[in-house]
Amino acid sequence: MDSLKRNESASWLLDGILVINPRDFVDRRKSIERQLQPLGLAYEFIHSYDVADLDAAITARYFKNELLSPGQRSCALKHLQALRLVAERQWQRALILEDDALLAGQFVLRLQAALQESASIESPHVLFIGSGGNLYTPRRLQVPGRHLYKSTRGRLGEAYVLGSHEARQRLEWIEAHGIPLPIDNLFEQIDRECGVDLYWLEPPIVEQGSKNGRFQSVLEPAPPKFVRRITAALQKIRRKYLY
Repeated sequence: MDSLKRNESASWLLDGILVINPRDFVDRRKSIERQLQPLGLAYEFIHSYDVADLDAAITARYFKNELLSPGQRSCALKHLQALRLVAERQWQRALILEDDALLAGQFVLRLQAALQESASIESPHVLFIGSGGNLYTPRRLQVPGRHLYKSTRGRLGEAYVLGSHEARQRLEWIEAHGIPLPIDNLFEQIDRECGVDLYWLEPPIVEQGSKNGRFQSVLEPAPPKFVRRITAALQKIRRKYLY
């Protein structure tokens, strides 16, 4: 059973927070707990579909090729389980976090501002609140006081907000077509095909620890942590401030 932590002091903010986490990734689990608990936010870990749990039947059902590694398959199915919970519970505002998420200062206040602004969006939509591999809306397009910017593409899957309608659309597509791509790329394709609008939060309030060198990446080959830390910092400067 997925582990569950509850604190009702901030339950008005979101219907729920689901955290993608393999059971043996203890350091990452402790990291996200240290960040979420002081904020008073309820959260639940997705511990199903660890690599060790992936049998031949589940693999044959969702994966038609050998392009994805066991870690990528596990990550994809954990996101799929998160979507199932959002749809089953009919949540209208659910935050999905990966366990290497690093939360920015004033996370709750800035998330609240984004959610309030999104209330006026009438179309199906997903909010990407992380920097997603150092992707940013160009400064020349940003407007003072505005938080959300429509994009033609998604960011990565470290931090996004969606509701049961969008979750069901993703689920139905995957049940029909399987998982042929890494889940970040696949979600972007599905959302485009299903007419789901994609919004980026500026400035983002989550960074991905496996991209900036805080954690070792387990989904793809990566250089040492100090190299990724320097590369991510330079990339952030270039994309955020020079574009």
